[in-house]
Amino acid sequence: KVITDNEQKFASKKLLAEATALVEASEAEVSKAAGSCAPLIENGGMDFLVATSVQTLAGVFRDYMVEKDLTEESLFKQVSDSNGEGKVQQDAFVTYLENLPAITKREEITFTQERRVAIFNHVDADKDGAINLADFKQMFKRQFICKQQITLTDVFEIAKSKTKGKVDLNVVVEALGNPKKDESTGMTRLECKLVSSGKTGFVTMLGNGGTVFLEEITPFMTFATEMDKTLEKALKVVTDTSNFLKLKAADLTKAGMKGPLADARNELAKLRPKITVASANLDQLKKKVMLSKREYAKKEEAEKNAHIEIRERKVADAILSEAAAKVEATEAAGKELEDVALPLTSLQGAELDAFATPLSVLEAAERLQASTKENITQTRAALKEQHAKIGKVAKGPMFDAKLELTKLESRLGALERKVSACMEAACNACQSIVDARFSTASACLREEFTRRTVTPEELFAELAQGEDRIAHESLCKYLDSLDGLNLQPEQAQLLCRHIEVGGIGKRKFLSLLQQYFVVVRSIAITDAPEISKAKTIRKAEADEVLEVVEGPRTDSKVGLTRVKGKSLIDGQVGWITVCGNQGTPFLQEMEKPYYSCKEEVVLQSEFPSDNTEDMRTLRQDEVLELVEGPRKEIFGKASRVRGKAVSDGVTGWFTVKDSKGTVIAEPDGQYYSCTTSVAMTDEQDIRNCNVVRKLVESEVFTVLEGPVQDKEAGITRVKGKATKDEQEGWITIKGNAGTIYAQASSKHYSVVEDVALHKQFSSVDAEPIRILEKGEAVQAMEGPREESFPPQVRVKGKALSDGMVGWVTLKGDNLQPWSPYFTCVKATSMQDGPASETSAEVRPVERGETVELLEGPLREGEETRMKIRSEKDGCIGWVTQKSGQG
Repeated sequence: KVITDNEQKFASKKLLAEATALVEASEAEVSKAAGSCAPLIENGGMDFLVATSVQTLAGVFRDYMVEKDLTEESLFKQVSDSNGEGKVQQDAFVTYLENLPAITKREEITFTQERRVAIFNHVDADKDGAINLADFKQMFKRQFICKQQITLTDVFEIAKSKTKGKVDLNVVVEALGNPKKDESTGMTRLECKLVSSGKTGFVTMLGNGGTVFLEEITPFMTFATEMDKTLEKALKVVTDTSNFLKLKAADLTKAGMKGPLADARNELAKLRPKITVASANLDQLKKKVMLSKREYAKKEEAEKNAHIEIRERKVADAILSEAAAKVEATEAAGKELEDVALPLTSLQGAELDAFATPLSVLEAAERLQASTKENITQTRAALKEQHAKIGKVAKGPMFDAKLELTKLESRLGALERKVSACMEAACNACQSIVDARFSTASACLREEFTRRTVTPEELFAELAQGEDRIAHESLCKYLDSLDGLNLQPEQAQLLCRHIEVGGIGKRKFLSLLQQYFVVVRSIAITDAPEISKAKTIRKAEADEVLEVVEGPRTDSKVGLTRVKGKSLIDGQVGWITVCGNQGTPFLQEMEKPYYSCKEEVVLQSEFPSDNTEDMRTLRQDEVLELVEGPRKEIFGKASRVRGKAVSDGVTGWFTVKDSKGTVIAEPDGQYYSCTTSVAMTDEQDIRNCNVVRKLVESEVFTVLEGPVQDKEAGITRVKGKATKDEQEGWITIKGNAGTIYAQASSKHYSVVEDVALHKQFSSVDAEPIRILEKGEAVQAMEGPREESFPPQVRVKGKALSDGMVGWVTLKGDNLQPWSPYFTCVKATSMQDGPASETSAEVRPVERGETVELLEGPLREGEETRMKIRSEKDGCIGWVTQKSGQG
């Protein structure tokens, strides 16, 4: 037993020593593998990327040497610039590389400054800070690995060559010159030397079918091959060690719970986690290598396209630099606009109301707005042009530039909104100043022309001094002369500009004097301005239009603003509240109402539409200025009967009494209807007469004479005329036994005035069958029935074309609210006269332009023409509103 224990101890010690050595060896191999992978995993393979750049540079140098018939020595002389030292320093080499793309006309060697320095350091093999000829020539050395067995020949031309040997798979050869294409075979051939044997000759690199025989060996390829070998070796060592530990542990499973072998088994178990960690580390390392290889491949591909990216970056930078400069200049103009408008936009309340130079600030801001908007337009066009230059791209510097251009466009959009907001604030401030004075100025002017007993039109003519517009200076001077109106000069000018830019036309001036309100909430019209003393005349209903006669006035006791107005509905004059003391609006200011004819409309002399003179027919597109109304015309009920004309038997509906109570047809007792057949004779005496003809049952006749009683015969006779054939004669209406042969009809009407006979009951817009003439007889078949008529809305207006005043009926869409301002929907020509064919062009009118009507619309041939004034530049002329084709 003692011997056995010693043997076990020895065996256990030897086993543990071997196992420990294997584990340590495994850990060392994993560590070594990690170290071999570091250039790729930790440095990202940067050294190999630089080496690839050196190979690219060497390739360009080779082509350049062929083109310029240079040797490596003569080329090096150029690079070193004949400094006599036989070396080239870093700065000189880097500068040479910077200029080389232009010299060789090869973009692929357009490197960054950092890469040019890295290339220098790579070529400087002895790291003495300079490149000598040996370093330079080393750059041109190229080695290839055989991918498929190929023949080594003695000369370049295959047809003339002899075989010198074979180049086997994975054999490495070194290039002795540049590859050349054999034009006779289409193969690319290379003179080379077998590295293993030193044998030289020519081999085919690339077959004419695309078969690759030789693949250039890159530093990364060499590195990757060695790295993979190291990883494979580490894997083998770790795997072997793991298997060893598993095997020995299995062998010791029968060693029992005590003794040297049991102890050895326990110690082996302690080594197991170490090999597990080593294996896990190796797996992690392999995964990192795999990912790093992928990343390196992407970098390598990017390196190939780096010159394109550099070129695109330069172009992109140039594009962005120019675009950014334009945007910044435009933003600076926008900031200037904000600064100019600030003295006006920063004020409120009393400070704003007292501001003395609002017009100067506004005009300066408007000038800057115009220039800024023009800059924005030009800059936006420039950005659009740059976008077009870039075209459709999905990545790279040009794509980045496209994104930046989009951001610049967004900045322009933000600036545009900012400029608009700034101008809106300035305009709102000026509007507040105007609003505080407009009503007062309007009231003062109304009081002035009332005091002077002149009409608004006469006051306009006085101030216009023979022109078609009042100059701002003239109105400002006149306003300054009015009592109760304290305006600073620029406030008066601002007020004039608000009324109309470039001079005040007649319509705008009259709108200043003739102020109109529409009722938005029912409110009382009273006889006095003071609420406490006033009596209600009537209620003003919603949508009623009032013309201001006096005011506005403020009732300080109750805090109400009131105006004296005349209702256009009925001419009622009285005081009415504009706005309640809690801000409730009762009236809303509106432009003077106008209507445009959408179809032909009859202009009548009086308000009642019946029995009123038709003055003329307003043509389509004619404009009416509202004088009075709208007013409702209420109609009475008419009486209608359905009957059959006695003369021809035509049936239909006719009016027996119209809506005004006029009788048009009345019951006529002269008509008799036969109750049975009876003879018509030529004489009254029944005993001494001849039969004219027989009247049949229901036949109608009119009584011409009688009734006459024949006492001897005991009968009653009448002389009548048959309505059927107008035969005349004597007819017995009552026999001697009391028999009734004919009796007076209660269903016959005699037409008093000509009246239409209609198919349907309603007479409104009904087409007549024929006209029943005065004196005609009609037999009633149905009725009488009452016909009701809805009220009509009538307005009194003045035609702008000829000044004729009359009443028209609002019916459907025949009249629509009209404004003197038009927007051009299709580009047209402004001319100097109303006739388009004979007038000269003043200037084109662009789509979207706003113009004001000065005269018309008039009908010229098939066209509708009008005289207008452009809001943009004040230009005046004639344009076609609607062509002959509509």
